[in-house]
Amino acid sequence: MSEFAEYAPGARSSEEPPLTGTDGLRLRPASAVDLPRLAPIAAAREGIAPERALEGFETFLAEADAGRALLLLAELGAEAIGFAKASYFTPPPGSPANVAPEGWYLSGVVVSPRHRRRGVGAALTAARLEWIDARSPRAYYFANARNRVSIDLHEGFGFVEATRDFVHPRATFEGGVGVLFVRESGL
Repeated sequence: MSEFAEYAPGARSSEEPPLTGTDGLRLRPASAVDLPRLAPIAAAREGIAPERALEGFETFLAEADAGRALLLLAELGAEAIGFAKASYFTPPPGSPANVAPEGWYLSGVVVSPRHRRRGVGAALTAARLEWIDARSPRAYYFANARNRVSIDLHEGFGFVEATRDFVHPRATFEGGVGVLFVRESGL
């Protein structure tokens, strides 16, 4: 079962300073050869077997190859330290009236625990938004209302709450309420 990062505004996970490109932090689209390095990070976060995480990444990468998604890898030197996703959502036929709107969505920003609170999640979010901004003036994301770490991160990028009355076919909000957020880029 997945857990949210501990909510501690302004805290850092170590005495290490925020990471930047001059420190060796590199963000780039992931390829098939990167997936075995990302699977353990996702498996640990979601509490699933690495093989299952790898299968999920393979499916997602096929969407990226078709131009309907982005999978970003965060590396520090040769070490994979995180990833983030963005994808295009089209409501399926017969969806209820409160289905999440069609558009580009941020999802799945995950940073390995020892590198959290060093700016990696923010860097991954900024890179995904730049990618989406080249395609659309609007970006969405949703979170469990209890996930204050994610909500605070995205508020810093201009996301505002759109609704709590929505459904998404690939989302459940165990122990909480889902919140849909939107950001207008002003293109």
